[in-house]
Amino acid sequence: MSEELTQENINLDEKVSVKNLCGWDVYFSRINSQGDVKVASKGIVRLSREEIQSQVYNGNKLFTGKDGNGSHARLFIDDKTTRLLIGFDNEDSNQKVLDKAALVDIFKIKGKKEFESTIQTNVETQAEKFAAIQYAKEINFNDLAKVKFLEDYTGYKFDDNTK
Repeated sequence: MSEELTQENINLDEKVSVKNLCGWDVYFSRINSQGDVKVASKGIVRLSREEIQSQVYNGNKLFTGKDGNGSHARLFIDDKTTRLLIGFDNEDSNQKVLDKAALVDIFKIKGKKEFESTIQTNVETQAEKFAAIQYAKEINFNDLAKVKFLEDYTGYKFDDNTK
């Protein structure tokens, strides 16, 4: 983008989609108005950029993730402009989240060592561990050695009926 993103040249009242990457509902209190927000498991809500910016600047871990810059966050802001504004994305890199596309890429890995290393690098939070095992169930993943590793690493059982 040639023009610098600032609060002055972006409509902060515009609502953008926020996706819940967790396998359970998440809740948080609004900052700029009254009430709470519920984002259903794997669901989407629309929030103003202003509310999202306030949540991030106030350190809401659902948005800011493990490092404060959105890595391994539980909520993904599905708007590039907003992610650029709050500093989660820049010209050199994008926010690091474990979404379905990332899981597809991980589960395509053939080598066991590379698979294990990639899982350990990209799957860190409890929500991400749950998502990885759920995805393995969804695709009927049938590599026994990798399934055993997933069970040990995540703490979840592959044959458990938890959905």
